[in-house]
Amino acid sequence: MAKVKVEKFVDGKHETSFSVPTSVLRVANTLLPESALGSLAGIGLDVREILAATDKGMAYETSIDVREHGISKTVVVSLA
Repeated sequence: MAKVKVEKFVDGKHETSFSVPTSVLRVANTLLPESALGSLAGIGLDVREILAATDKGMAYETSIDVREHGISKTVVVSLA
């Protein structure tokens, strides 16, 4: 079963990572309201796109850059 890997980098240095089964995203896709899925897609985390890539056996990776309290952070989401 495919997994979604989430990695967090702070000021360019790897801080933490974790993986969740894609089945968790399938449940989220069913339970979350359309507005929440749209908001996630708007910041670069498109749940439907991740699931479509999983179903097609394709690679998927996206990154989200944020600045929090003056610290640059990057979150990378990929299929593992």
